Amino acid sequence: MSKKVYFDGLGLIDGHFSGIGQYILGILRGLDDIIEHEKMIGNPVPEVKVIIPYDELHKFRKFGFKHINPKVFPLPFRYMAALWHRGKLPPIDLWCGRGYYVFTRFVSMPLLFSKSSVIIYDLSYELHKEYSDDGNARFLSGGVKKSLEQVSHIFTISKNSKSEIESIYKVAPSKISVATPAADQKYFYRRSDSEIRRVKEKYGIKNNYILALSNLEPRKNLDALVDAYCALPEDYRKNTSLLLVGVSGWKTDKLFDKIIKRVNEGYDIIRPSEFVTDDDKPAVISGASMLVYPSHYEGFGMPPLEALACGVPVITANNSSLPEVVGSAAVMIAASDITGLTESIQNNLRNLDKVTAKALVDGPAQANSFSWTSSAEKYWDIIKKEIL
Repeated sequence: MSKKVYFDGLGLIDGHFSGIGQYILGILRGLDDIIEHEKMIGNPVPEVKVIIPYDELHKFRKFGFKHINPKVFPLPFRYMAALWHRGKLPPIDLWCGRGYYVFTRFVSMPLLFSKSSVIIYDLSYELHKEYSDDGNARFLSGGVKKSLEQVSHIFTISKNSKSEIESIYKVAPSKISVATPAADQKYFYRRSDSEIRRVKEKYGIKNNYILALSNLEPRKNLDALVDAYCALPEDYRKNTSLLLVGVSGWKTDKLFDKIIKRVNEGYDIIRPSEFVTDDDKPAVISGASMLVYPSHYEGFGMPPLEALACGVPVITANNSSLPEVVGSAAVMIAASDITGLTESIQNNLRNLDKVTAKALVDGPAQANSFSWTSSAEKYWDIIKKEIL
């Protein structure tokens, strides 16, 4: 087999750079470092390329990889994505060539004569359809089943997701590798007071704030967080806002109706004045009194880990993968326990200096147990088995 590896790069250059995009970028940066080391010691390495539609090549270039290059696809992004979604994309190795393909968004692309793997991040589309976009859930449910007939290996991002994949799809454990995300502490660390003041001014944030960092969609359980915040005694709310950072997803009408109603009643629930950039995100996290993340279900849960890396107290739900992510460095409660959520927030505010001092020690230590390089090595191990 030709010693070439191709990553599907659509998630890397999507208009909304989601958690999937962050994950692909982290793994590719880890692989870039591994290749650098392997070349230095004289070991053979495959040629690693990322499949990028020609009209989005500029987005790929800005990542500045040393040893990973684009394989430019002749269709524009929207046509390539539409054909993939509709099952009309021709075998992609007819264009890119024989190699080992890693499909990065749950569903593989057609191949004629190459081996492949796929990344399945979570099974919300099977296990929690009530929280999913209906069309996307149908696409994933059918597409993943079909993909599993083609691929030789599966990557996922938590032990919990691996267990669910084994159970739902009857896949042998040896066919699944867990390669977790990480919070790179070159980027996610406690930022200075001056940087925090700058980003607060930039985004129109005036008070202290409790941070919710996620897409606004039903699975994130933000309606419970709004209720929990509004149930706080006024003394705790008068100088502390609830800041919602994230793009609007699906099935959000009830949430926005609730937020508008509560704001009209005088509750200080705010959103940033503009989209928070990746460069500003660590400072926005660092400026928070705490991050609260009461999600119903996660494949991993990046925001709690990013907050821990920044030394910010975290309250999160005790379901799915979240206990793996936060370990003993966060407060965990049942996602349905709104009273318990209010009490946990109140306790943190009452003892903010103490819980922050603890988070500054325990948080980065927990975040340090995850590494993009060690996760990239899981991919490297499979790639070596397949083509080297």
